[in-house]
Amino acid sequence: MPIRRGEEYLESLRDGRRLWIMGQRVEDVTAHPALAGCARSVAEVYDLQHDAEHHDLLTFPSPATGKPVSRAYQLPHSVADLASQRRAYEHLVRRAGGVAARLPQHLATVVLGLYDIRDLLGKEDPAFAEHVTRYFEYCRENDQSIATVFSNPLHHRNYPAAKQEPLRVVERRPGGIVVRGAKGVGTQAPYANGLFCMAPPRPDLAPEQDVYFATPVNAAGVNVICREPLASANPSDHPVSPSWDEMDSIVVFDDVFVPWDRVFYLRRAPAIDLALEARIFQGAVGLGPWYVLVRLAVKAEVLLGICAAIADSLGSAEQPNVQTALADAMVYLETLRAFVHAAEANPVRSPSGLAMPNPTTALAGRTFAIERYPSVLQHIRELCGPGLLMAPGQADLHHPEIGPHLHRFFVARDDAAPDRFRLLKLAWEYACDSFGSRQLLFEMYNVGSLATNKQRLATTYDTRACIELAKELAGIKKYSTSASTDADVRSGP
Repeated sequence: MPIRRGEEYLESLRDGRRLWIMGQRVEDVTAHPALAGCARSVAEVYDLQHDAEHHDLLTFPSPATGKPVSRAYQLPHSVADLASQRRAYEHLVRRAGGVAARLPQHLATVVLGLYDIRDLLGKEDPAFAEHVTRYFEYCRENDQSIATVFSNPLHHRNYPAAKQEPLRVVERRPGGIVVRGAKGVGTQAPYANGLFCMAPPRPDLAPEQDVYFATPVNAAGVNVICREPLASANPSDHPVSPSWDEMDSIVVFDDVFVPWDRVFYLRRAPAIDLALEARIFQGAVGLGPWYVLVRLAVKAEVLLGICAAIADSLGSAEQPNVQTALADAMVYLETLRAFVHAAEANPVRSPSGLAMPNPTTALAGRTFAIERYPSVLQHIRELCGPGLLMAPGQADLHHPEIGPHLHRFFVARDDAAPDRFRLLKLAWEYACDSFGSRQLLFEMYNVGSLATNKQRLATTYDTRACIELAKELAGIKKYSTSASTDADVRSGP
């Protein structure tokens, strides 16, 4: 099957999966009031691939069949390939206002990353490399929607490990393995065809816990338990959440059988090689961190647009404090754009020779994005002021009894007032309500917290040339390309 149509995708979700929301079993994801909106939105993304206007942007010929497949599976060998991937993804996330973080095209890059490190996985067992190759081709040729799960349940740091039940292999059979445990945060899992489970490296990871595998969402023993829905039932005043409440979920694996051809890594050695494990995990993520940066740059367009439109609507754009806020939002956008293009224009070669966006540049961009995102939201709140709380809704404005009062005293003779109210409702979704709060939390901890990303950057950034320059300017005659030492300091004039 080449690229799917939206209805084919929706039908694939009606597969008997065990999905739960607010303590109730969901019989049909595509019909449930809290889930149907996002399901339809993802279906529209699938339909776009068939649209003549977007077909060449979003697809490319399959290397196996020549039929069109999602461009997200295109192996990037050059800067031009990366640019074509970026343009396709920008188009999709721009339609969603930058809030759709787990479109099928994003998760396809994780499958691509897994394929990229297949030889590294094959060192543990050559069969793993073959499994990955077939899985990559299966996902590409069948236009699959994949969700990743890798976070562990929260426990007290001193809670005895012996009393915990981390996800692990509990049985090995001739045809595959049996896994038991739970993972989160399974963002977009209710809308996925398959789950890809990863094992982030840590020193105490036992061999039976160190497993990478894929399984259908409707596999026996899989339970997807959703968080409380944030999609508003009032789309006239909530233009984003009814369509794009990407559901987060806990995924429980209750003795789930996984065939060997869907097992991509299972460590045999009792001792863990953390350096190797880090290479595997980071490699499997693939283009993901760069895709996050691309999406955040698109979201920055929306945030600046809200700020500028509100200032224009209120006639406050000439005020110095408003211009300062607008300038901050502009700098945020342009800096993220610069990071995206710099990472794209200076790729590094991956384990299999692919051109991958510069990881150091992408990490620096991600760190900047996390640190500045809350301040841009605060600018929106300050620009809107109390009107953000009290903007009347469409139902109120059109009510036969109270509507005339609102039009008399709130709208008055300001023809722009109704549009201003709509802008304030959009600002509310991005900066204030539960949907916006979930967006903030997601951005702050997606791909690691701010502190984690700074630590990653500090430990991976090559400072040797900078050290050489500083020592040369300081007049230190004998300087080294390594980090400074007492001997280096003493060798000054």
